Amino acid sequence: MFSALYGALALAAVATVGCVTQRGAERRSSDVGRTLTLAAPDLGGRQVDVAAERGRVRIVDFWATWCEPCREALPALDALARELGPRGLSVYAVSIDEDRDQIARFLSKNPVAFPVLWDKGAVLVAGFDVTTMPATLVVDRAGIIRHVHQGWDQGRIDLERREVEALLAEP
Repeated sequence: MFSALYGALALAAVATVGCVTQRGAERRSSDVGRTLTLAAPDLGGRQVDVAAERGRVRIVDFWATWCEPCREALPALDALARELGPRGLSVYAVSIDEDRDQIARFLSKNPVAFPVLWDKGAVLVAGFDVTTMPATLVVDRAGIIRHVHQGWDQGRIDLERREVEALLAEP
């Protein structure tokens, strides 16, 4: 019963945050410097441990099908994953949608080449300092969250590309 209540409260907290197209300065996230701990099922039900992928730079993008800026960000992240994946980048999208079929329908029309995980009830996202969707974590090879971006605008992908390339260049 506690986990169901916690999940409902977490979803309500994220749902009240909403999503935005954002321009301008961001506030610093308390997640920067923290070790990433994140495992969630993919849409097929297979558990994926994003934190276990040491040695690769990772982008983790919390999103939802009902969030317009989130939907705008996915194709840009897909292009980044295709371009920098061979150099050591892994991208994961973590949907907080309640309906798995809704996610699958969206992805059938808007496919991406990276894993899409499902955080039903927004329980996992509640463990991060997320106030705006989409929320993107940029994680170094050692598993440390180095950058957090909340909201979306078209210039964001250029910033994330620079951050990822800098992390890929680190030993």
